[in-house]
Amino acid sequence: MVGLEKASARVSPVYRRSAGTTLTGWGMLLSAVGAVGCVLWGVGPYPPLVTETGLAVLAVVFAAAWIVASRRAPERAGSAPGRSRVVVWLVAWLVPLATMACVNLGFMVSPEYGRETERLDAARFGSYEVTVARLAADPVRGDNASDEPVFFETDLVLRVPYDSGPREVTVPRMYTRYEPPKAGMRIDVHYAPGDPRPHSPVLQDGRRRGAGVLGSGMLILALFPVVCAGAVLTGALAHGMPRGARRYAPPVHLPAFGILLLGLLLLLPAAMGWEAGGQARSAALLSCVTPGAALAWIWRWSFKLKAAR
Repeated sequence: MVGLEKASARVSPVYRRSAGTTLTGWGMLLSAVGAVGCVLWGVGPYPPLVTETGLAVLAVVFAAAWIVASRRAPERAGSAPGRSRVVVWLVAWLVPLATMACVNLGFMVSPEYGRETERLDAARFGSYEVTVARLAADPVRGDNASDEPVFFETDLVLRVPYDSGPREVTVPRMYTRYEPPKAGMRIDVHYAPGDPRPHSPVLQDGRRRGAGVLGSGMLILALFPVVCAGAVLTGALAHGMPRGARRYAPPVHLPAFGILLLGLLLLLPAAMGWEAGGQARSAALLSCVTPGAALAWIWRWSFKLKAAR
């Protein structure tokens, strides 16, 4: 009799699901993927990153709608559906890529640097050979290691052919290899022939930072840890995450969304180009822990709820 009473007292598992939860859940996930992808690809070359910020805000709106839709969805009897392979792959790779996007925003160029780069690119900024008009100071021989070529450094007056006509420009601390510079020598510099400004930059090293991780030197450094993390998370989520983790549970998802919202708020000054007391870069770098922290919270509390049931 006791056994029958216990059996009858058991509550069969239920979960909530509707067309609204499916649409808002996928909207949240795809908006987040779009925001991360735009940051890494460099769609916005410099702040303000309107497209990226808009997609991130859209993901937050979809997340709030998913919570509301989940609370209103009808209850269904039985165990929650199994893990979707597509969702597993998206989440597993979104977390390390989102972390890399946060790091990238932490090193994003300033709006002023971005506008200057855009202006110079429009004026055909690149490497050109110009003529040394005269020396503005005596050459100084540099001290190099014995197995490196000798170089000389001095201030030079260059004859630079702009579209509006040639100009003489003094460039400080230019160097030449093997022999000291002299009038009439040809030398490579970076400048923009179409820039009409009288103080347009003329540089010996004119490399400028590209937009996004995929267009910068950070790609090689970031690729290995992202691939490793994505592969590990794919296997872990495919075999270890409880089935009900995709179904709304306040102690599981509300704190996780709070962590992600905090990360978005930390990223906002860097994404919009606000100074934020000079702490925008530090705040963006601090936000890189939030994607992994949110996933860790969902993982931990999903197992706790599963055990309690």
